[in-house]
Amino acid sequence: MSRDNSYLIGNKFAKGSGRNRTSFKKRHKPWNRGLGGLRLSPATEFKKGHITSPPLPVGTIRQRKDKNGKMRNFIKIAIPNKWRELSHVCWKQAFGFLPGDVVHHINGNLIDDRLTNLIAIPRQDHPRYHSRWGLNKFTVDDLRKYLARYQSPHITYPEFTETL
Repeated sequence: MSRDNSYLIGNKFAKGSGRNRTSFKKRHKPWNRGLGGLRLSPATEFKKGHITSPPLPVGTIRQRKDKNGKMRNFIKIAIPNKWRELSHVCWKQAFGFLPGDVVHHINGNLIDDRLTNLIAIPRQDHPRYHSRWGLNKFTVDDLRKYLARYQSPHITYPEFTETL
């Protein structure tokens, strides 16, 4: 059996095997030959510019995975499809934002975006509160130091007995 296997380059497993049951037999013509651009159901096809579902309104909050694979809350801030992390939006609305800062969840729950659970800290200080053994605790002095950078009003953190 001498068969031209040149079209099987890269497919080592198919070389030397015979035709399968469903392949076209010799001198058989496919049913759609010469019917280029055949459209069997134009009424149900997607049209150019067709929107499959109504877009979500601005302000919609969704839970999804971030780039690190952790679940977070995201909020839609503009059309079309401009989403930001809800924790960043909450902090920025309340205090503004300094470049180079990271919004940190104090209790470690990334879904809990209450303002009393958020603190913005410099990116260089952020690894100090994370370790492979768990989440390191903030002290009252740490919170006071980081809040002072934002000239923030007094916030009550329920985990701490003092009002900062």
